[in-house]
Amino acid sequence: MQAAESLAFVAAALLALAGATARADDADPRDAELQELRAAVNKLEQRIDELESEKTPAVTPASGSGASPGSGSGAASWAERVRVSGSSDLTWLHGQDYGPYSHMGASVYDLRLFLDADLARDVQWGNAKLLRDAGFGFEWNVTRNGALFNNLGEVYVDLRGLADQDWLNVQFGRFQIPFGENYLRFSRGKYADPFIALSAPPPWFWDEGVKVWGKLFEGKASYNFSLTDGENASSALPNGSQQVSLKLAADPYEWLHLSVSGLRSGTLGSDSSPAFASLWFGEMIPRAFGATFGPPVQAFDHGEPIPPGPNKLRGITVLGGDAIFKFSDMRLWLSYGGAQIDSTGGSLYDRNLIYWLAEAMFQLRMISPRLAPAYFAFRASGLGTYSDNEGYLLDYRNGAIGYNMSELDSYALVLGIPLSDWITLKTQYTFQRIALVRGITDPEIKEAADHPDFFGMELSVHF
Repeated sequence: MQAAESLAFVAAALLALAGATARADDADPRDAELQELRAAVNKLEQRIDELESEKTPAVTPASGSGASPGSGSGAASWAERVRVSGSSDLTWLHGQDYGPYSHMGASVYDLRLFLDADLARDVQWGNAKLLRDAGFGFEWNVTRNGALFNNLGEVYVDLRGLADQDWLNVQFGRFQIPFGENYLRFSRGKYADPFIALSAPPPWFWDEGVKVWGKLFEGKASYNFSLTDGENASSALPNGSQQVSLKLAADPYEWLHLSVSGLRSGTLGSDSSPAFASLWFGEMIPRAFGATFGPPVQAFDHGEPIPPGPNKLRGITVLGGDAIFKFSDMRLWLSYGGAQIDSTGGSLYDRNLIYWLAEAMFQLRMISPRLAPAYFAFRASGLGTYSDNEGYLLDYRNGAIGYNMSELDSYALVLGIPLSDWITLKTQYTFQRIALVRGITDPEIKEAADHPDFFGMELSVHF
């Protein structure tokens, strides 16, 4: 009612002033205008009263022995609590024969919709605050990589500020695994990726479980811990294995962000189904050696052909570190880590992978104000065993090579032009190099490794 009272006071003051002026000169020809002004003020006051009557009470928790929050009702309450948003990448990609984009062309490369709901604020138990707020998040993963997925992304309940503490927050459901910095460019962060297509190898992916996180030392440090089921499927847990991850981060200066991460997954797969981890490195999934989405390809180890490995993995261990340097017109991201994939088939099928990344993004206003807000970015990255004796399937889309890739290195250049706060035009060229293990004589495998480059243009939208 403060707004209504203030407006009424201003209106009364204007009327009094106008009345005093009119009395000073009874013949003032502005009497008609004064009457119109009074009528307009009356309409304004009536409209304020209507708006005040439509408002519902804010969400306030009930005090006492219970912890159930109060709730508002009506359309105004839902409009204040629920937000719908989304992002989409409208992309044209073209690559050489055998590459992942050889027949891509124009597509809706990525499309996701989000719903966020405010469930409660300042929940009390007696005189003690149980939590600051509770929320619900939902992501509809409609399209990824130019293909219709139509499945769940993130679906969780978020409880923040437990016992009114910054260091204690909990999330239940399906969420992005908190490892490193790459996962922040998926789901709600997808629009913030300055590049086109997936070419960054650091780990990312959704999984179901519980996440606990918080900030320490006035926001200078933070942690993220998760316990999830570790299986790529989002339905049942077939073998009782679980996945644990921990990320520790520090922001000692405004321009520097550092993080170290670790992840451990137990036994994956079963006698009847091959292992597929709930973890991706770029476009590679740790899996049973030899498992593919297409026809099998003969694999080689130390120059000799070997049969497919067993379905089960004994476990996966990943360690990595990231450093981000943020300046007014430049951002530099460095990432390095390793993954140990242990098979139940012994050392013949065990693999140690290395991933690395160096990315620099420049605002072109540093050259000339006329070039703002365009940006230029360069990224060099790699994933592999980096041994010509042992290989792995480093990109599931290139099944013609199978488990014979020893390294996949990418070098990407992109020019981006933000047309508004919600839309960005990008153009990118990516040069890729695939190295093969010893023993390959099949000309089709060799040819598939020679043509992985691609060019793309994209209109990235979010709202």
